[in-house]
Amino acid sequence: MLDLERVFAYLATCRWFRRIRANGRLDLGGYDYYLGTSLRNQLLEVHFDATQGCFLGQLAGSESTITFAPQGLTKTDLMGELGHLLALPAYQLALPFTQEAWRQLEYTRVLAGTTL
Repeated sequence: MLDLERVFAYLATCRWFRRIRANGRLDLGGYDYYLGTSLRNQLLEVHFDATQGCFLGQLAGSESTITFAPQGLTKTDLMGELGHLLALPAYQLALPFTQEAWRQLEYTRVLAGTTL
């Protein structure tokens, strides 16, 4: 149901600008990336390469490119895990099959002024 190629194609149209912190890290998409303290306090232009499936960063005023793998771009990360939901028990709601239960339901509906 999720086509990662389309997600990658969309990300390839985007650009982000981040300053690398003093500890060599930057935040992108809620994830923390470590690029090294030698790059501290530098401005980085980041774009996504859809063919390689990775981020490419270019330092301001430089031709050098930094490549780093994305975090949180798997199908499980994007859609969530369904296995634990399937393990939960399923409950069928009781339907008013008896005449008495149906009468009480109809009486409540009439008093409330609603229709089913």
